[in-house]
Amino acid sequence: MYRNGIISSNYHKEGKKTIIKEYKDDKIKEKDFTFDYSFWSHDGFKINDDGYSEPLNDKYADQQKVYDFLGKEILNNAWQGYNCCLFAYGQTGSGKSYSMVGFKSNKGIVPIASEEIFKRIESTKSNEKKYELCVSMLEIYNEKVHDLLVPVSKRPQGGLKVRESKTIGIFVEGLTKYPVTSYEEIHKKVIE
Repeated sequence: MYRNGIISSNYHKEGKKTIIKEYKDDKIKEKDFTFDYSFWSHDGFKINDDGYSEPLNDKYADQQKVYDFLGKEILNNAWQGYNCCLFAYGQTGSGKSYSMVGFKSNKGIVPIASEEIFKRIESTKSNEKKYELCVSMLEIYNEKVHDLLVPVSKRPQGGLKVRESKTIGIFVEGLTKYPVTSYEEIHKKVIE
């Protein structure tokens, strides 16, 4: 299949490198791109009865594999008290939302990490140790910060402002925060 100069059936992955074969002047030219992580999700899976895309080989990266490489390390650092951020950047249709949020049974990094947080809380809470969790959700689009938990019609037209405080560090002014006690509450808030 040929699309935008790229033969989409002729790309492959070698470790952290993704190699694309491209037609140029009636010749095939290879271009390789190196990333911190490069995951294959083009083929090599079957869809289970519950809708999960199960790998048929080691090449295919399911949602759990992506979480194990990226999400788990970020969650471990956050659990130790560090501020952490996972930033999804790329062109439309490249898989950002699928990797971060997922679709149906194929949960992404955010739902898997959220479920893990509540498991860790349950296993470590005590009379001396209390936890308070809040959920917020923002998007940076066209250089403007938008609160995704506020209806579009009620969002400030210029977006929200990013501020810095000596006591709390960097924050988004006016970003809504909702207390939650389970992943189900997060899910309900996000899909409202």
